[in-house]
Amino acid sequence: MDHPITIHDLPIELLLSIFRLSFAVTNLQQDRCRLSLVCRYWRDIVQESPYLWTEISGNDDVPYIRRSIAKSGDLPIDVYYLGFGPKRIKTHLPKYLEEVIPQLSRCRSISLQSYLDRLDQLLNPLSVGLDSAAVPYLEGLSLEGSASHRSGCETGAEILRLPAMTAFPKLHRLDTTGLSSKLCHSGLPLNRFLSLSLIDIINLTMEQLLDVLQNSPSLERLELGRSPTRRPSQPTVTPIHLPRLMALHLIFMPVSVSNYLLSTIHAPNCSELLISSDFPESLDDVVGDCLFTRTTEHFFPVMRTLLTCGRHKDIDISRGDAQRMALLLKFHDDYCDDPLDHGPLRLHFRLHSVQQVEHTVRWLVHYLEPDMPKISIRLYMDRFEEVHLMDLFDSHMTVTHFALRIRDDPDAIRPHPILTHMARPTFSRWPLPEMVDFVYGIVGEDKLQDEAAQKMLQDRYGSSGVNSGNSSDGPSNGILQPKPLKRIRIVSEIGAGSSVLGEVEKILPGVASLFGSDDESLW
Repeated sequence: MDHPITIHDLPIELLLSIFRLSFAVTNLQQDRCRLSLVCRYWRDIVQESPYLWTEISGNDDVPYIRRSIAKSGDLPIDVYYLGFGPKRIKTHLPKYLEEVIPQLSRCRSISLQSYLDRLDQLLNPLSVGLDSAAVPYLEGLSLEGSASHRSGCETGAEILRLPAMTAFPKLHRLDTTGLSSKLCHSGLPLNRFLSLSLIDIINLTMEQLLDVLQNSPSLERLELGRSPTRRPSQPTVTPIHLPRLMALHLIFMPVSVSNYLLSTIHAPNCSELLISSDFPESLDDVVGDCLFTRTTEHFFPVMRTLLTCGRHKDIDISRGDAQRMALLLKFHDDYCDDPLDHGPLRLHFRLHSVQQVEHTVRWLVHYLEPDMPKISIRLYMDRFEEVHLMDLFDSHMTVTHFALRIRDDPDAIRPHPILTHMARPTFSRWPLPEMVDFVYGIVGEDKLQDEAAQKMLQDRYGSSGVNSGNSSDGPSNGILQPKPLKRIRIVSEIGAGSSVLGEVEKILPGVASLFGSDDESLW
């Protein structure tokens, strides 16, 4: 009989790889200890294999950091200080840097994240060390602070000076986020980058960036935020072809700069696009005239493809006041608190008028071919009363989830025009006929608006409506009936809205009715 193969029969190289993959950077000491307690053979492997000690984490205390450095021998090491997660950091950043800076010549990757104040100054010893040491193995450098550090260049705080990266021949991943920083005089290397994230590099020029992109044909991820701030002095558009670019993020860049980059970069296989922009007040069709102009037509197939991606398709339009509005589009696959953090298509546009919002929606739907199936979206209208905006979405997309938040100011129209519009059909159909989930957002006490919402539900779904079971699916008197509601949620400030929920439950006793607060996830 053949001897059964067990894990002990695996080649040691494969077993080491499995062990290494089982380690969490924030839990190295416990993970190594757990493996060592399985059996003597595993303990010997863990204790005697330098490869399993090459991750150096700030989540460990100083004695264990020193032990890890010693046991890693002369192998390249990966340095982690992850101050954003739930795990407590055991070693203060300055002390951690004291331990790892002498090992820079062995560093394969450096990843430092922290919410600490004065982070720019705390990281300067690292910058000096990288400038003065030979670092032949460095492949990835990631420096991440909180958003509060971005104001350093405005408040007069010391600005982090990034090292002379031309000394790192293997560097192909660079990420600076949440820090105001400067490139040194030698600038960026002309490496073949695979991933490049440059946020708030206050002296980054477009010429430097274009040089890097032209020398990085295998670039897979590009993220730029608030820099560079100007188009090149000679803004001739020379195409840069990046066939492997999968993710492109342009975060609150000047609109003219974003337009230039979209005109220059040709990325036919892009599967993740994030653009956030603050548009001027003077134009109506700001997106079509300023951002996605005729010079960006090569992105047309990309946009059309991305509009079909994502399990959840959320579009929010919100009004701050008469001059502050926004459109936020988030197409994503996972439930999360902030889908803007990830997803195939994310757009965040700051606008200034209802006309700009309308033109932006029309710009969006022009990517949808007439023969394409309508995309299903979750629509949130925050303090908007314009019926024609809702109808614009309703005409070109299938709205399955709809949220409406009422304005709380003396100029609000009462009853709300959209509630009134939803309460009566047109000659052939009801508005939002595919809606199965409705969220009603209450702001303050407004009996007239609440009664309008109840009347809308009664007229659409009440005793003679589709949710009562008294009507059949399909046309009734020539009018296509709306789909039955599956869920309705009342969202309001704490202590308000409970009476509305009670009335809704009387109108729609078979529908899941929930009550929530403003700070909860919308869907």
